[in-house]
Amino acid sequence: MTITMYGADWCGDCRRAKAWFDEQGIAFTYVDLVENPEETERVLEHNNGGKKIPVIVFADDSHLVEPTNDELAAKMQALAGASAEVLDDEPAPDHEPAIVENTHLGRFELLHMGEVVSFASYTEDEGSVTVPHVETAPEHRGNGYAAKLMDGLLRILRKSGRTIVPRCPFAASHIRDNDHHHDLLTR
Repeated sequence: MTITMYGADWCGDCRRAKAWFDEQGIAFTYVDLVENPEETERVLEHNNGGKKIPVIVFADDSHLVEPTNDELAAKMQALAGASAEVLDDEPAPDHEPAIVENTHLGRFELLHMGEVVSFASYTEDEGSVTVPHVETAPEHRGNGYAAKLMDGLLRILRKSGRTIVPRCPFAASHIRDNDHHHDLLTR
């Protein structure tokens, strides 16, 4: 997988992204824009003229601009196989989890710092998603991750035109307590 990061050593976001790739053991090519100012044009092209860095370009020619660690983790999860898709396109603030639908495992996952901390297993039939189980890793319980997962999952279902059958007591309770999601219930 080819990953190219355009950045500068004075940029804190660039240093953080480089460190994240190094910690994950992910190879990438780093292009220092101070040492290679002729590459600045590529950055401007990817940013529609904006001067934000880092710009990280992936093998599929997609790119991220100033991504958080969670956004990088979600992108790498999506690139790891065609069966995993990043579906929650609402940008997450720094240190906020990202939501990924892992179709291979049949679950929605909440990724935080590159780790699956909460998931909702599911099956799907004709646009109706049945969620029998929602779980958060014991060491991450009490941080509201299951609720964030449900909010992201429901946002994804709304965007994709799917509905939900919440068999898990937590999922059912979350929807019941948030009446703006009632329209997503399978009738």
